[in-house]
Amino acid sequence: MKKVTMVLSVTVISFLFSSVNAQQAIGIKGGVNITSLSGFEGRDRISGHIGVFLHHTINNNWCFQPELLYSGEGQRYMSGGVERTLALGYLQLPLMIQYYPAPQVYLEAGPQFGLLLSAQDKSDSEAGQINAKDDFTTGQVAIGVGIGYKASEQLILYGRYNFGLTDVSRFDNIVDHSNVGQLGVAIRLKH
Repeated sequence: MKKVTMVLSVTVISFLFSSVNAQQAIGIKGGVNITSLSGFEGRDRISGHIGVFLHHTINNNWCFQPELLYSGEGQRYMSGGVERTLALGYLQLPLMIQYYPAPQVYLEAGPQFGLLLSAQDKSDSEAGQINAKDDFTTGQVAIGVGIGYKASEQLILYGRYNFGLTDVSRFDNIVDHSNVGQLGVAIRLKH
């Protein structure tokens, strides 16, 4: 409960702080995720992310962009000679500060808070699908860094990497940080 309260508090403060003397734009974004868990051996899981953002221009060089995203994360791994996929679904709240060294290019960084929505351990074999939600913590914290290119006032191409800071697993002695590379497209709907 403390984590949820903290996330909500940070969100409210962020929106209030960024509304003062700022130009705002809302938009949608989505793209591909390439994900892994640091404590697992195996192949990266390819999935996706989709959501909304509120872009606040502070001045010519600085912007603040809170987002609300659904993000598919996890890992592919081998168990008993069978390839399995650990599919984790998160509701993510990135709070990104963007710096524009040039009018079309930005660099960004900021914290990200996540809430676990689902966790499935699945394969194509008879072993099927297992609900693994109890094996993972309900929240996670990460730091995101990225780069973006404004192709126009409405269309933005971006890449971001989220470095997991918290252990997302509950019961083993191995630390599992969720690491996520993202490539995507953002569309500003209102400026």
